[in-house]
Amino acid sequence: MNLTTPEKCDAAERLIEKGRFEDAEFLLDQVLESHPSEMRALVSKAGLHMKAGRLPDAKRCLQGAYDKNPGVPLVLSNMASLALLESRVPDAITHLLEANALQPDFFPAVLLLAQIHQQAGDMRQASKWLAEASRLKPGNTDVLVASAAFELSRERISEATALYDKALAIDPDHVPALSGLAQLRALAGDYEAAGELAKRAHLLAPTDPDTAVILARTYQKAGALADAQKLIERFRNRYADYAPVVLQAAEILIARGQVAEALSVCAAWLRKSPADAVRIVGFLKVLKKAGAWKQIDQMCGTLPEDVSARDLVRSLREEALHALGRSEEAWASWAARRELAPGRPETPLHVTLPGRTPLLDELVLMRFANAWANVGPIKRSGPSLIDGLWKKLTASSGIDVVSEDPQLGLNGRGELLADLAARTCLNAHDMACFKPYLAAEPARENEWRQALPQDERPLVGVFWEGTAPGLQIDHLMKVFAGKPYVPVSLQFDEARHQLRMWPEAIDAGVALAGLEDIVNVVNCLDLVVGPDGIPLHIAGALGRKGVAVLPENHEWYWAGTGAESLWYPSVKRIVRPIDPTWKDAICALSSEIDMHLS
Repeated sequence: MNLTTPEKCDAAERLIEKGRFEDAEFLLDQVLESHPSEMRALVSKAGLHMKAGRLPDAKRCLQGAYDKNPGVPLVLSNMASLALLESRVPDAITHLLEANALQPDFFPAVLLLAQIHQQAGDMRQASKWLAEASRLKPGNTDVLVASAAFELSRERISEATALYDKALAIDPDHVPALSGLAQLRALAGDYEAAGELAKRAHLLAPTDPDTAVILARTYQKAGALADAQKLIERFRNRYADYAPVVLQAAEILIARGQVAEALSVCAAWLRKSPADAVRIVGFLKVLKKAGAWKQIDQMCGTLPEDVSARDLVRSLREEALHALGRSEEAWASWAARRELAPGRPETPLHVTLPGRTPLLDELVLMRFANAWANVGPIKRSGPSLIDGLWKKLTASSGIDVVSEDPQLGLNGRGELLADLAARTCLNAHDMACFKPYLAAEPARENEWRQALPQDERPLVGVFWEGTAPGLQIDHLMKVFAGKPYVPVSLQFDEARHQLRMWPEAIDAGVALAGLEDIVNVVNCLDLVVGPDGIPLHIAGALGRKGVAVLPENHEWYWAGTGAESLWYPSVKRIVRPIDPTWKDAICALSSEIDMHLS
């Protein structure tokens, strides 16, 4: 008994999911030899070509299917998927809307519309299509995963985690759920768990470019740059125009110090479609990763209005302006984008922190809440990971931490901390001047002074990054070798255990009574050195001496001129081209420490 066409197509589709493309193609070719117009076989073969990275072949199959019957939602949805792989987002949306008009209950088109709008940041449209997908297939694992990604984009971590877990409870091998959960674990800094989830997803779908990107990103965050590059290069050869692959490959090149090559690759990619908003924004992100702040500023000034007006583009330009030391321009752009009230802030004030505020951004900007608390009462709402440091502000007695008040502020909330910073810098220059804004606790500081060495040798606080390409413990060991200084480790995370390599260093991290206790230790030290991190920000906020070792793609708050830091006058900057060896920076840091402590 011969196999029927539907049976062959069913088997081929299962083989494609397992990555067995040769076997699947053999079955599909059998169908097409006898039935050249078989729609399902043409679409399946196009899907096979897409999975294998053969996009021109996929395009020929889909065009053939479309020419034979242009009114098939399945064909249109696959044409949309192909357009996404080629970063043609408007074309993808057009195909999907056409499929939805032909068949409103065609689930793949509805779900993909939700995902595209979410990735584009159009949350209203994403929510609309996601609700429709949930109505069509309640409890469907793909809907649960799309909903989790939607919650994650809104920074609702616990809700996203619960949805991913629910999807995996239904289907333990659901690849997008495994990949999404891997991203969440990486965000939490649990790279081991993230790596296991990402590897499992990749092994289940070894030809899927999205799972490969997530695994490569996890390798990169864990410091395994060579593994990350080796993996992503395989997919870059297949998906030369797929934005996630191109951008992840560039990011890894930059992390390895190959900045010129990364920019060259992305520039060539952009030239293929110079008006494509997705490619423009992607290229701007790569410029940020490379620390090419001037190029970002220049490029943003030449973009079409529909692209330059996007929030993400304006935000990237604001970061560039800050990094270039043009903070007043940056705050003016922020104020216009946020439609902030003009004029000098007036107390009482209510400031709020959105979910997952970058911790170091918060630490930099809390100075403005502190400044205004010296004038009048401040209410602060919203979640913070550094509540203990808020209590160390010199004017902490004037700041009341409250739950959100529905009668206050924009959308029932107070203004963002960054909003207060913008209004202060633009309208109240006297309140924006730097003054130390953290204070040590005298009794606890004295305990630290008694515990630290009492001889005449200078005490230098040190910390480092746990993985490449950051400044590593062995780089600091080279700096301190043979010097008459006492290194005091302020490391408080898992990297603290690397101190077994450096027996000469004092492990202050083992005795820290919470993150806020770093304030008391730092106030006892002669100098603090290291990469961008909490100890240096605390030194700067105390007005204590410090030296920040930074790559050219440093964050906005390390803006300055030469060695001078704009935001922390007591902290000197050593800014060097991106280089995982930190060779030049090590020499410069050694000289800077000697100069400070001579």
